Amino acid sequence: MKKFFLFLLLLGTISCTTTSDNPDLPQNKINNVEIVFTTTEPNTDEIMITYYDIAKADNVSGPHNFVYDNDGKPLPLVLKFDDYKYKFLDGEAFRNNFSTSELRVQIYVNGELIVERFDRGTSTTFATVDISFRILN
Repeated sequence: MKKFFLFLLLLGTISCTTTSDNPDLPQNKINNVEIVFTTTEPNTDEIMITYYDIAKADNVSGPHNFVYDNDGKPLPLVLKFDDYKYKFLDGEAFRNNFSTSELRVQIYVNGELIVERFDRGTSTTFATVDISFRILN
């Protein structure tokens, strides 16, 4: 009978324990994510950016044109995700032509450079950069 009461006491204690106030559990951190694309293409340049939008549960894609300054230098193309609460982003960007100019991507989380990748096209392949990453925090 003692074992039965001990079992009930243990079961009651476990069922009343809450973990929501436990400071050791990771909290869902809100992040500001910036994805910065640059090109060395001296002429008009356009890239196709495709990514999975978790909030919409849909693949989002579309062409994005680089803007050039008065000296003909391309300005960075920036995608911003303010208050990004998810743990990953899945996508890619590619130039829809066979230019051999460099296409670069830099991914910043809360102002810190996390990922940097680049690619050059050839006469038979498009320059493609992967923007898939997992936020570690």
